[in-house]
Amino acid sequence: MGTLAQYVKNNRLHFVISFIIICFLLFFSTWQLSASPATWFDEGINLSIAKSFVQHGIFSLETAPGQFVNQRPFLITTNYPVIAPAALFIKIFGAHLWSGRLAQVLFLWIFCLVSFLLVKKIYSPVAALASLALVVTFAPFYGNGKVLLGEVPGLVFFITGVFLMHGPYALKKFLVAGLMFGLALASKPFFLIIAPAVLAGELFQRRVAAAEFWKRTVTLGVGVLPPLVVWAKTILVPFSISTLLNTARFYSNSYAASGFSDVVATNFFRFFHEVTPIHFAILEVIVIIGFSQRLKQKNLTEVEVIIAAFVLLNVTWYLKTPGWYRYFFPSHLLIFLFFPAILLRLTRRHIAGFCIGLLVTIQLGYLITKGKDTVYYSPDAVNFTQKVLSQTKPEDSVFILNTPSIAFLLQDRMVFQMLQINPVLFFGKNSLRDDLGNWYPYVVISGSVANTAISHVDDLLRDNYEIISNVGKYLLYKKNPF
Repeated sequence: MGTLAQYVKNNRLHFVISFIIICFLLFFSTWQLSASPATWFDEGINLSIAKSFVQHGIFSLETAPGQFVNQRPFLITTNYPVIAPAALFIKIFGAHLWSGRLAQVLFLWIFCLVSFLLVKKIYSPVAALASLALVVTFAPFYGNGKVLLGEVPGLVFFITGVFLMHGPYALKKFLVAGLMFGLALASKPFFLIIAPAVLAGELFQRRVAAAEFWKRTVTLGVGVLPPLVVWAKTILVPFSISTLLNTARFYSNSYAASGFSDVVATNFFRFFHEVTPIHFAILEVIVIIGFSQRLKQKNLTEVEVIIAAFVLLNVTWYLKTPGWYRYFFPSHLLIFLFFPAILLRLTRRHIAGFCIGLLVTIQLGYLITKGKDTVYYSPDAVNFTQKVLSQTKPEDSVFILNTPSIAFLLQDRMVFQMLQINPVLFFGKNSLRDDLGNWYPYVVISGSVANTAISHVDDLLRDNYEIISNVGKYLLYKKNPF
């Protein structure tokens, strides 16, 4: 206690700032967990897989009572390091949005802790606090981090591995670092870019520790293998080389996108005329300038090389995606870790402090004022589920089209669902009729369904069903009696 009291006395300002930052983190990471942020398609799939694992012991998604998706590689793109912790909380507390997200809250906290320790170790406590302030006031940190997705968990494993790599070689430390990288790779296929990023760092480090290069690299590789073996056993069932190759081809273009050059050009110009990409680009340019200066001064560390390579690969990969900001969100968070320290080195301390404080204030203002926007807050899924439960009976069949979050939330109902993953891939039955040719008595949709694998679905719904409940984008249809 005496040591803590002495620390607080000597570092009173740091203690106060740390306390404020922790309060912000605790509040925003747990506020309205079932409604903030709004749930969406990918999270619904992950929640449903976790629920299937808890209720049936099957690591896949239930598309009809007792029927599960067999083509796991094309469905489970967020894997066991993310889904297993969520399944544990669902097992304990039941199938609720808030219980499925509890593990994500823990990942947010761990990310902040490990990030703080990493920046403090490389730079200074001041830079670490400034980085943490930028992270906890960044709205997408909660918008992307509280939902059951793989970005933040993967980053937690990644930066933990990087943190362990910093400093001299030690067998156990590097084995655990490799294990962390393996868990990151297993979290989401996107994190495959960790491999070339870490290799770039090791090649850079070889200039000063050439004799240890192979020892370090092999040790990391041995640590990576166990999580990847578990990953293969969860989705490559049965395992074969052809299945592995087909999985790799699917992950390379999981959206079945065409017009590659047009997609790349569109996404590239987002960094010049859309607010979030511009925000990222400005920070990135400043960090690149700082890293270049440190390289000339021979002060650049292996950690910085790994992070810089990761960011470069992430942005390059982002260019070929549909353009959603969460595809470069991991790099956005990583840039925050280095921006304050770089700015403190590039300019005078009071100027850097003013710029960082201004940016934190703007981000906090956005976080507070946009907190009730439908993207960041929506109780519609929970409210709509209650309406469906009140208007149907346990023996009723409910067909759910492209709305997996509602399928996850519906308890004690005969749920059938179809999921359109991309224009050419879907799971479930692509028909509003059951196996006996009868119309499903109830249908749930959200948003447009015009481009699904069910031909003329809009016409079928209009001619055969009536809307009996509508909450936000969610619609409940009931079969007409005639």
